Amino acid sequence: MLFNSSIFLLFIAVVLPLYGLARGSGAKKALLVVASYVFYANWDVRYLGLLWLSTAVDFYAARSIAATEDPGGRRRWLLVSLVTNLGVLGIFKYGNFVLGNFEPIFSSLAWEPPRLPADIPVGISFYTFQTLSYTIDVYRRRTAPVDSLRDFALFVAFFPQLVAGPIVRATQFFHQVREMRPLAADRFASGFQRFVLGLFKKVVVADNLSLYVDAVFAAPDEFSALALWCGAFGFALQVYLDFSGYADMAIGLARVFGVELPENFDAPYLARSVTDFWRRWHMTMGAWLRDFVYIAAGGSRHGEARTSFNLFLTMFVSGIWHGAAWTFIVWGMFHGVILAVERALGVGRKGRSSPSAAGAFGRWAFTFTLVSFALVMFRSEDFASMEVYVRRMFSAFEWLDNGESLGLRWVGVVFAWLGLQWCERRTRLRERVWERLPGIAQGLVLAAMLVLVTVFFVDEIQFVYFEF
Repeated sequence: MLFNSSIFLLFIAVVLPLYGLARGSGAKKALLVVASYVFYANWDVRYLGLLWLSTAVDFYAARSIAATEDPGGRRRWLLVSLVTNLGVLGIFKYGNFVLGNFEPIFSSLAWEPPRLPADIPVGISFYTFQTLSYTIDVYRRRTAPVDSLRDFALFVAFFPQLVAGPIVRATQFFHQVREMRPLAADRFASGFQRFVLGLFKKVVVADNLSLYVDAVFAAPDEFSALALWCGAFGFALQVYLDFSGYADMAIGLARVFGVELPENFDAPYLARSVTDFWRRWHMTMGAWLRDFVYIAAGGSRHGEARTSFNLFLTMFVSGIWHGAAWTFIVWGMFHGVILAVERALGVGRKGRSSPSAAGAFGRWAFTFTLVSFALVMFRSEDFASMEVYVRRMFSAFEWLDNGESLGLRWVGVVFAWLGLQWCERRTRLRERVWERLPGIAQGLVLAAMLVLVTVFFVDEIQFVYFEF
């Protein structure tokens, strides 16, 4: 069920009044659990069982870990959680990928192994990371296990952020839902504003930009270097606005129900280094990888060589997490190498002198170009198409007149958006202008945005990160 769909409007039009009518916190939580399962089942009811399995295993594993002081027993229950969650994730997300890589061996043995459905259970990477973080935090004694299976089911399945985050930690969630709050006008207004902003970013800009980007990536051999660079910059903005748009909508929806989700982006394309970019991009996943991969592997405690390896390992895992394809893995490894090189050079390290305005602009331009270039690996279907795209980015300087003018206009949109973000951060535009506007003016702006959503609506295009 897409947020940008008519069925979601019907869904939320039913859920909100029922939530308002529900008496007591327990009834409100039960309603949200049921609504979340309906929301998820709309994608594919077959995979609802995987969500229930993850919920049941981690709920009882965490309680069993907390109930014993025996180190061996605690480790065994943690292993149950790890094997179940990572096993399910591995089978359903990576099973066909692994089998495909061993296809020559299977062919030589005249054996054709069974294949899983091609579609990946939506959101499986997100809710797997979320439930695992809970069990591991209980094992590390950083949080106490929750007593209510209903509350834990809500933590796992809460529909605003179920399928694409933000990834929520138990310490951020459970204290907010001990007593569910009734609907309130101020939270509804704030949440609605945030939802409309996300919908605008997704439908008006990201979805329309995807029409050009998809055309360029579908046939890179038909476009010039200029058009291909426009496509790379365009995809950088598309994936950001698509994903951050979902996060805005998720945060806005959750706020209506009295739950504050963590922020997931902090103007990542204004970063002046790749290290800084990863502090700003998909911050909840970055925090998860930092805590459960980088620090677990030793972090920066064992010398520079080991630290560089841990950075590389963390980004390698990030690449695998993003998709069952070698292009994602290479993308993650590329970022891992860049992070290790920047650390060796001291880039982004606190205490360094601030660069001049020209130096700061140069660092920003280089970082944005490098991140956009790496996204060609992320977006390409396979190595063959990636090789064609990259090769022609640096060689096909002839003017083919296949979308160059359109591409340049969209690149103008990219840099206009980045300029707006820069101005907002420098001048605190939102606080100084938007929040001081009278309610009627804010309402007119939101109404105009909704009109543009209607005018520029392309189709019920899926969010990019639903594939992960």
